[in-house]
Amino acid sequence: MWRQCIDKSYNSKFVQLNKIHPIRMGTFYILFIAVISAVVVHGTFDMKKQNIVFIMADDLGWNDVSFHGTDQILTPNIDMLGYSGVALERYYSHCICTPSRSAFLTGKYAHVTGMQGYPLTNSEDRGLPITEKILPQYLKELGYATHLVGKWHVGGSRGEYLPLKRGFDTHFGHMGGFVDYYEYTLEEKLSNDLVSGLNLYRNETPAWDVEGYLTDLYNKEAISIIKSHDESTPLFLMLAHMAPHGSNDGALLQAPPQDVRTMRHVESPERRIFAAMVKKLDDSVGDVVEALEEKGILNNTIIVFVSDNGAMTSGNSVNYGSNWPLRGLKMSPFEGGIRLAGVMWTPLPKANHLYRGYVHVVDWLPTLLNAVGAELPNNIDGISLWDDIIINKESSRKEMFEIDDMFGFASIISNDFKLVTGNVTPEYSDYQGGGSLLRIIGKPPSYFDAIKKSKAYKSLEKIDRLKDTEYYKNVRNTLKVNCDHIDESQICYTKSDKLCLFNIKDDPCETKDLSALFPDLVESMLLRLTEEKKRLIPRSPLYRNPKSNPAFFNYTWTTFADHL
Repeated sequence: MWRQCIDKSYNSKFVQLNKIHPIRMGTFYILFIAVISAVVVHGTFDMKKQNIVFIMADDLGWNDVSFHGTDQILTPNIDMLGYSGVALERYYSHCICTPSRSAFLTGKYAHVTGMQGYPLTNSEDRGLPITEKILPQYLKELGYATHLVGKWHVGGSRGEYLPLKRGFDTHFGHMGGFVDYYEYTLEEKLSNDLVSGLNLYRNETPAWDVEGYLTDLYNKEAISIIKSHDESTPLFLMLAHMAPHGSNDGALLQAPPQDVRTMRHVESPERRIFAAMVKKLDDSVGDVVEALEEKGILNNTIIVFVSDNGAMTSGNSVNYGSNWPLRGLKMSPFEGGIRLAGVMWTPLPKANHLYRGYVHVVDWLPTLLNAVGAELPNNIDGISLWDDIIINKESSRKEMFEIDDMFGFASIISNDFKLVTGNVTPEYSDYQGGGSLLRIIGKPPSYFDAIKKSKAYKSLEKIDRLKDTEYYKNVRNTLKVNCDHIDESQICYTKSDKLCLFNIKDDPCETKDLSALFPDLVESMLLRLTEEKKRLIPRSPLYRNPKSNPAFFNYTWTTFADHL
């Protein structure tokens, strides 16, 4: 990597030397390489900081991206980032949006910051503790320009919780869990009544003047930031799309009609709108890659694309996403709630493979800091997996936790095994997202035609980062999860007096309870889980403060606690 950096630095900073005598030019180059080589060996070479673009989808299911094998919803731009970068086979996060975003920002499990449990409501006076140092603050110290576009959802009741107070230079987006895709309002139950208010902000000012489809607005803002970025400083852009999260109950699924029409091969009417929402998300990814290439900084940018948690096929905030054939939905500790789509693209050509080791959302903070040569904090749960992923070696991460004292369940993954305890919600813990939801009318659109027409493909072709179609097919086939016939009458549901043990490597769909076969393993994993629970900071009780009513603040959701 240092040699690539040397070549780039040489070409950009010493291009005027082409007028020097050839012998002198060659001598200078040899001396330059020698000096740089020496300082690299001694560890003092300060490599130019990489730009970071982190894209997070909202409630996108395992089966909602086409590089996992589906032909129903095509995501060619997202797929191309995985095919030309690193596709993460075993990427995990928390099962709910506020916990997963808190974990990403802090590098700590949500249960050690008190951010686990039911997602933050706009009427709660609660937020990510200001004592926690978060990723944009680390990057600001390294000279980064930091921008957040889209969803925040880790605190909006007080000014001190807001993005501009937590290390971001700018923010355009919604503070809470969701909004209407066209009106940007959020509806919430308050004092046995439904209240509504605008929840879209530019920095800390309500964005009353904005018009358009939300995914397009966020995409346009992200492109504008990239195009206007001053290259003398490195860029950190977090693009936290709301798509494909559901909206208010009266209009849960929303997409431009012309995009819904392109999904006529999807039989389910609800899934058809959802598919159009995912299409807009994927189009945005392509636009971002294209903008980086046209700016001339794609070869100096790390791009990450992940979902925050699994899809909500039914129930609260249903979006008709699919985690099939994985078991469970968002808000459950089963694989469908926590095993997600994830890719990482880097300028390093050698980082082009399928990565099969564990990666957890808490690992991004140290991994990205390590990637840009920063000193790593030692009081976090995240592990830097930069070297593991880049050279494709076994993951340093061996265990992961999901602990939720509000819903009353907990799980531990240790190597190939997963132990689930407590009271899971049965309707969120079964198998959904298959059957009629995945039916196709006629012939589906051509996958590889879509790949070759995508903006990401064309941009990556310009920098010579493509592979042959056979490679794409092999990755896609490997990532597709296949399970034997599932007898739902035999699957294990945990209760206060019942736990379940699964081998998630051999049985990724969690169909066979092995707790009776491996009592010693259950005991040791339960002991480790009990030890981890001692670190838990209890989730504050959910209290919807009537003084948060948007009617008191010109019909906007705002920092109401500052006015108490």
